[in-house]
Amino acid sequence: MSHDKEIQAPQALRTVSQLDDTYAKLIGGDFSSLRKVPTGSPDDPGYIGLSDEAISPIRSKRGSKGINPRQRDLLCWGAATLERVYNRANLSFLTYTLPDLSPEHLEAVRANWGDIVNRVQLRIKEKLNAQDIKTSIVGCTELQLERYQDSGELYPHLHLVFRGRRDNHSDWAIKPHQFRQIWKRCVGKFIPSESYSWAASENVERVRKSVAGYLAKYVSKCASKNDGNVLSIWHPKDWILVGRRIRQLYESMSLAGEYISDMLSEIVGSWRVGYGYVNGVYINTPSYGERRIGYVGWLREEIHYPNYSSLHPISGST
Repeated sequence: MSHDKEIQAPQALRTVSQLDDTYAKLIGGDFSSLRKVPTGSPDDPGYIGLSDEAISPIRSKRGSKGINPRQRDLLCWGAATLERVYNRANLSFLTYTLPDLSPEHLEAVRANWGDIVNRVQLRIKEKLNAQDIKTSIVGCTELQLERYQDSGELYPHLHLVFRGRRDNHSDWAIKPHQFRQIWKRCVGKFIPSESYSWAASENVERVRKSVAGYLAKYVSKCASKNDGNVLSIWHPKDWILVGRRIRQLYESMSLAGEYISDMLSEIVGSWRVGYGYVNGVYINTPSYGERRIGYVGWLREEIHYPNYSSLHPISGST
């Protein structure tokens, strides 16, 4: 075997000897290279590697980093669940926009945004339940960057997806002007809504393509809104709106830990009904050659998708 093709030892093993000097310092009681001791503080070698400086109390505010990957996955999974349970043709995609507000009123709306969003989804559910239409709601908040660039004011946008009618042959349960009244009423709890025009504040349409795709477009915007320090101006505490029932289903159907390890072992050992395709994932490195690092595959949809009774159990609350 030539020297060029000769398998080299991993980098970590080639550099172990470099630890000898550090180890010798530890044995000799020299900790200066491992921690910074503030001036005037006694050097206590009993706490190896720890600093005497106080831990910073500063913590990131909730929502300050946009939508994280888990939230994105939960939102899109919830949207796909609505499509499967209620049928795409019966779903409504609703967008709420704020009129041009005074700086004081805009600040009041942003300060109470979470409350406004909660009131909106409750009012929509009330109107639908009155017509015996049960639904879960998913949605997200978007920041209007174009409007911010034009006006210098940062306005939030609200996108919601829910069941808008009973079936393909039924009329839509809530009319556009009723959605406008809901929006005006909920925002009006915190500002004098009669001072503004709400004529173009709502847009509702039937979902014609993948509902997860609808939301994914806005989620991708929400995930990276820190251009020009936009999030330092304002951001919602909760970027997504996903009902408790959908969250519970998502958690119960998310496989991880020892359970998924045992399940994969069983899949590899013997084929199980419900699993469509399973194959190994391999990497090849000069040091170790080809190694299997995991498995990839998919579950048959009847195994991992909820149905109507999952979202609306007869004996439980929605």
